[in-house]
Amino acid sequence: MTIRIGINGFGRIGRLAVRGLLSQAGVQLVHINEPRGGVETAAHLLEFDSVHGRFPGTVGRTDTEVMIDGHPVSFSAYSAPGEVPWDDYGVEIVIESSGKFKTSETLAPYFDRGVRKVVVAAPVKSTGALNVVIGCNDHLYDPALHHVVTAASM
Repeated sequence: MTIRIGINGFGRIGRLAVRGLLSQAGVQLVHINEPRGGVETAAHLLEFDSVHGRFPGTVGRTDTEVMIDGHPVSFSAYSAPGEVPWDDYGVEIVIESSGKFKTSETLAPYFDRGVRKVVVAAPVKSTGALNVVIGCNDHLYDPALHHVVTAASM
């Protein structure tokens, strides 16, 4: 079974997530949403990162997709999660790395669009969100209970 992943916010953390996802079996990056810069800028910044160096694979683009190692990843530029048609792309998990959406209210539109889980790259001060520290409290994660998790510091 392949888990379909989307990324909202394609700054440094979103691009770093792409590098991490490519080495994981059973996951497929299917959509990127970044409201600033467009698909050309997103592809360029993924290929030439000033901190992480040049992308180890191939990066290209079309008018609507970022091509990563020959695989098309759809691209959009919406400013709010509820505007992104995550369900049209079959996205199951979103990596929320924009830094803007950190409350139950601002994360709810993801679930309205069919997303099952959201991993937030910022502290979430909401009831029901689990702040995971790998190797410390990751055993507390219950997939039936936790639909919003963060690995951010508090």
